[in-house]
This record gives sequence, C-alpha cells and structure tokens, in this order.
Amino acid sequence: MTTTRKLARQRVHERIRKKVTGTAERPRLAVHFSGKHVYAQVIDDDAGCTLAAASTTESSLVGTDKSAANR
Repeated sequence: MTTTRKLARQRVHERIRKKVTGTAERPRLAVHFSGKHVYAQVIDDDAGCTLAAASTTESSLVGTDKSAANR
C-alpha cells in the first residue's frame, strides 16, 4: 500500500494541528508564503473565528520600497 505525498502531508498536518490550538488569550498565528506575497491570520480556535488578517496584497501595506521586507 503506497502513500502519496499529498496524503502523507495531510497526515503530518493533522498530527500537528491536534496539538496546536489558539484561544482568546493566546490566539494562533497562521502564515502562508506564496511566490509573491505573504498572508497572515490570527485565529481563535475556541470560537472558530479569525480575529485579524493581513497580507502584502492590501493597499495599506503596498509601498514603493521593495527592500522594506529585508529589514
């Protein structure tokens, strides 16, 4: 019985997620890096809601200084 990479990755994800939960006092920070942008969410798992979200695609974070991310 062979396991595909996708199934193996999902199993690792489930194993980690059952140990990591966010609460109202200490929410979970989820960060996703794509090829061009960075996306971040602050999540309260008890209530099942996203408290805050930000990404580099938002107009308030987009600037002309390309080297700002290196600081």
